[in-house]
Amino acid sequence: MSDSINLDELTKELTDNRLLKTNEEAEKFEAVLTEIINKKDISHIEVLCRGFYDETEKDEVMFGVIHAIESYDQEYPLEAVLKRLAYAIPAMIPHAYVWLEILHKRILNHEEPKRVYANVIKDIGNQNTIEIIEKQLNEIKHKNPRKFKMTASYVLNVIKGKD
Repeated sequence: MSDSINLDELTKELTDNRLLKTNEEAEKFEAVLTEIINKKDISHIEVLCRGFYDETEKDEVMFGVIHAIESYDQEYPLEAVLKRLAYAIPAMIPHAYVWLEILHKRILNHEEPKRVYANVIKDIGNQNTIEIIEKQLNEIKHKNPRKFKMTASYVLNVIKGKD
């Protein structure tokens, strides 16, 4: 079986089971997640992002997807990981908006990822992606200004070329 067919099947299995309503769905989802992670291919970040779903029954399993994505920076440069994440963002909307917000907050909480991500987004060249990110960062900033005003503003300013 070729890798692309296998990856297509894994992607379908991931999206088919992302509601995690039953233990069987959760087990299948986690097995596919493990198989994808074990391939250690940075291009699979986009596939992992397709696994996110806001209406899931088991948030703890979705956090496994976040940890999986974050683990790629052990094998690849942070910039490459964040670029792959950024390319995946349009495919996460509208069904995984909350999980994207969680990812953004995790990025904003750390200096190096925040700085690298800001530059990645500034140079991404996809206006739709930029608009999604700007909208979400503004929402994060307004929901919790004490924690995120400065960090979100920093990223927004870099994206707009003001920093």
